[in-house]
Amino acid sequence: MRNTINIRPIPMKSSDQRGQVHHFTTHRSGEYMLFYRNKGAVTAQHYHKGLSQQKNPEQFLLLQGTATLHWRDLRSDAAGKIVLQSPVEVDIYPWIWHEVVADTDFIMLELNATAEGPVDTFYLEKEKSTEQ
Repeated sequence: MRNTINIRPIPMKSSDQRGQVHHFTTHRSGEYMLFYRNKGAVTAQHYHKGLSQQKNPEQFLLLQGTATLHWRDLRSDAAGKIVLQSPVEVDIYPWIWHEVVADTDFIMLELNATAEGPVDTFYLEKEKSTEQ
C-alpha cells in the first residue's frame, strides 16, 4: 500500500498548574509557516508531486484546535476525511490532494520551507483550466 497520510499524536511530557509540555522532533530546517485560521476557513486544496524534499512528505503540526483533513489519492482515487484534534503531527505524501477545514479556530505550524512551496504545489482547478 502506498503512503497517503500519517497522523501522530504529539505526546505530553509533563503537566502542572502552569499547563502542559509536549515534545516532537523534526529533521526539517529553514523558514516555516505559522497559521492562525478562523472557524470555517478552508486551506490547502492542493497536492505535491514530491519534487521538493521539503514537501516529501508535507508536514504540519496542529497545535491548537480541531480541523477536518479531506484527502484523495490521485493515483488510485481512494479518498477520506480525518478529524484532527490538537496536538497532532501530520505527514501528507506526494500525489495526495488535501484540504484542511477549520472546525474551530486553530493554530498550525507547517514544517516546510516556504521558498520551495511554489515549485511543488499543484491545484486541480488550474490543471483543468489549462487542459481545456
